[in-house]
Amino acid sequence: MTARPTDERLDRPTTNTATARALVAAIPDPIFRIGVDGIYRGFKVDSEEDLMTSADDVIGYAVHERLPGYVADAILSAGRRAVAEQEVQQIEYSLELRGEERDYEGRVVACGPDEFVVIVRDFTERTRQERLLQRERDFSRAVVRSTPSFLALVDEEGTTLSVNRALERAAGIPEESWLGRPFWERFIAEEDIAQARADFERMHAGDPPGIVEYEHVRPDGERLVVDWTATTVHDAEGALRYLLCGLDVTGRKQAEEEIRRSRARIVSAADAERKRLERNLHDGAQQNLVTVTHSIHLAARALRSEPDRAEEHLERALVELTTAHEELRELARGLHPQILSLQGLGAAVRALANRAPIAVTVITVDDAQRWHPLVESAAYFVVAESITNTLKYARATSATVRVAPREHVLVVEVSDDGCGGAEPGEGSGLGGLRDRVEALDGSFVVSSPPGEGDPRSRRVPARRVRHGSLTDGGLAPSGA
Repeated sequence: MTARPTDERLDRPTTNTATARALVAAIPDPIFRIGVDGIYRGFKVDSEEDLMTSADDVIGYAVHERLPGYVADAILSAGRRAVAEQEVQQIEYSLELRGEERDYEGRVVACGPDEFVVIVRDFTERTRQERLLQRERDFSRAVVRSTPSFLALVDEEGTTLSVNRALERAAGIPEESWLGRPFWERFIAEEDIAQARADFERMHAGDPPGIVEYEHVRPDGERLVVDWTATTVHDAEGALRYLLCGLDVTGRKQAEEEIRRSRARIVSAADAERKRLERNLHDGAQQNLVTVTHSIHLAARALRSEPDRAEEHLERALVELTTAHEELRELARGLHPQILSLQGLGAAVRALANRAPIAVTVITVDDAQRWHPLVESAAYFVVAESITNTLKYARATSATVRVAPREHVLVVEVSDDGCGGAEPGEGSGLGGLRDRVEALDGSFVVSSPPGEGDPRSRRVPARRVRHGSLTDGGLAPSGA
């Protein structure tokens, strides 16, 4: 609803000009003329919806009759200051209009010795947008602060503007100590600083190096390896910035190095085993077979002229041949015991225990329970090497072997009452066992404090089989 003619409500004789009327009509905001006594003297609105009451209930009414007390007080106080000081005043307030909370801004200006004008602007939508934008900024900052990746914002010179919590914690340096300093001076290892600066200059020149890797040194001396990438961004003023994102790959690098060392140990162990087999074959069975060959040649020469002598040569050949057979069988037993293939892990472990010169107690499952051959082989050699170490170094009088499934793994534990101090170092038998077990995705643990017993625990995947075969879904029994 359009208000009644403005010349009757806003214009006094001194301002009743075409220019003033044009200016008032051009202003889209509601305008109210109020006396310093708080009584409405005139108003201009484009729609009656801008009023909290009907248009007939404005002029002659007091602001306290139409508005909440805190709003009326603010308007009167600002109006009286505007009249007294002859300066524009500004107020902000909220009102419930048509069941909705709305935000308003009032500009108050004196228009006579005893009255003032209030120009009201509804800025509810602007406030909502500002609040929404602020929530989005708060959310973005919370995400940036809490993400596990390392984040740093730098300017065109590489000066650090902000870092997130993950980078603070990894570096052991609070955010305020980063600000205003080149990024590469705070965390990057000294030997990588020159490369970091060169990479930044390339990026700034428009030739980004992609993913780069630097070492970093914490205050406690711990070294981290981090892969970094950079993204070009602009701040609210449009200034160029770079967002540096880092991923801690220290664990991955350590795992890669351990795999490299493990492979080297496996190659070395295989080479050593090959040489041992060559030596054992050369010094044992091969020599026996050479003797057998020589004896048969001698027997062949003496067969017609000296039958008795030929018989002696043949008997010697049979003895050497039997000896070679025994040595080859012993050698094969060291590669893979026949009892393990035929009777299973439990029987093979008990056979090891029976051959030991000390008392070895074996606790295991029923022999009918079988596992994948690779698992049984690994478990067998774990027990064999552990008992060997116990006999050689632990000065033990007894030992205990436990072999049993636990959830989805086969657990092998060997303990003794010896002096302890076992270490699975590289090149040792225990180190080789660790490689063998970990090759099956198992874990190898040695807990052997000096002066105490030597409990060893190995966990290998419990892939059980009853004369079965390995399938894509695991091990299936025969006929499944």
